[in-house]
Amino acid sequence: MKPFGEVNNGPMSDGSMDGPKHRDDKRRLMVTQVLRSPVLNPAGTEVGRVQDFIVKLSDGAYPPVTGMKVRVGAQDVFIGKDVVESLEPGAVRLKTHTIRTEAFQRRPGEVLLAADVLGRHLVDVVKGRIVQAHDLVLAPGSDGWYLAGIDRSPQAMLRRLLPRRARPDLRRHVILDWKDIQPFVGQVPTAKLLMPLQRLRRLHPAQIADIIEGASHEEGQEIIEAVESDPALTADIFEELDAEHQVEFLRSKSNDEAARILERMAPDDAADLLGELDQERRKPIFDMMSTGQQHKLRKLLQYHPTTAGGMMSPDYVWVVRGSTVDMALEAVRTDDKAPHQLLHTVFVTEQDGVYVGSVGVVELLRAEHARKVEELELTKVSVHGTADFADVSLTMADYNLTALGVVDAAGNLIGAISSDDVIADLIPEDWRARVEASTGV
Repeated sequence: MKPFGEVNNGPMSDGSMDGPKHRDDKRRLMVTQVLRSPVLNPAGTEVGRVQDFIVKLSDGAYPPVTGMKVRVGAQDVFIGKDVVESLEPGAVRLKTHTIRTEAFQRRPGEVLLAADVLGRHLVDVVKGRIVQAHDLVLAPGSDGWYLAGIDRSPQAMLRRLLPRRARPDLRRHVILDWKDIQPFVGQVPTAKLLMPLQRLRRLHPAQIADIIEGASHEEGQEIIEAVESDPALTADIFEELDAEHQVEFLRSKSNDEAARILERMAPDDAADLLGELDQERRKPIFDMMSTGQQHKLRKLLQYHPTTAGGMMSPDYVWVVRGSTVDMALEAVRTDDKAPHQLLHTVFVTEQDGVYVGSVGVVELLRAEHARKVEELELTKVSVHGTADFADVSLTMADYNLTALGVVDAAGNLIGAISSDDVIADLIPEDWRARVEASTGV
């Protein structure tokens, strides 16, 4: 069991965990309860004031508090955890009467909780959203204190901003376990840490894209840099970004890097993004792409993005008239280019490419494998490449289609549109904002 999950408007729950053990909720502290508090020696004399807590971040673990930055006179000094007797609301008590007074210097890998985490955006890697750390939860373990979670409640923000006496009830929390959180560390000058790719891989590319769109440019850039060692994931994320953010993050890429991203994107998405780039970058980037991708993009770029030709994918599963059901199913099994939304439908053409019709994979599975595909009940409807969005939507709705063939003036099959593409274009922008608000992004 984790130490706590997300708790709304109530006291924090307790339990055992893989890391340090803690059973006394009363001993847990909010960072804001201790910041700017007096640091007392064993005689009870104030020797300084707490300015910050220092932790070492590590993937998948609770970061241990290694010490504090303390203001002594006009200078900030480091006080290590080994000389701390206790932390309590409003005070830190030391075991020693003497402390080192060298000026504080941040060391590589150190993160300051108040300066680098408190009040900043973080990634909830379980729910795939951006959250804000209005307060931070410290808990005691067998080897000292550690960062156990964050409080994202509005009350926590008030506790952080208001004077101590005016702060709201400390028992009201919206706590997230730190193991479910990934901080942005790009702004930390000495952290020398990268956002771990393995944690981001747990999220769907659409979730990562939503996080990037809800983050600042610097935070979004940190995610882009974290995933760029996985070219396929990077391309998937770029497909999910809105046009504004696609262009924004391609600006920092060289033409060669941009070409590699576009190369791995679905051709229809790549064509849309290429059309959004500045004129002087389009041709150099296009020329760096493979001949096969260039051929697909040329076919798409001759149509306006809002027409069937601009929406279609040039990659789809097809067989020629005379093929058997078994051959059609084999075409589905071996296809490695068509979007997965189009793998539910097999298109049938004449030998010269003229469109004949389409059939669903379910119907193929139910049919005798030796039958010819044209003997099945084919859907023979299609749209011309110049058809507008309304025609595409109405045709797919009228015929209850998950995929629709697109033909040229000669009736040749040149692409296919999935219902997912239509649905995505039908969703109003204010609906997206409502979903973000409901998920806490």
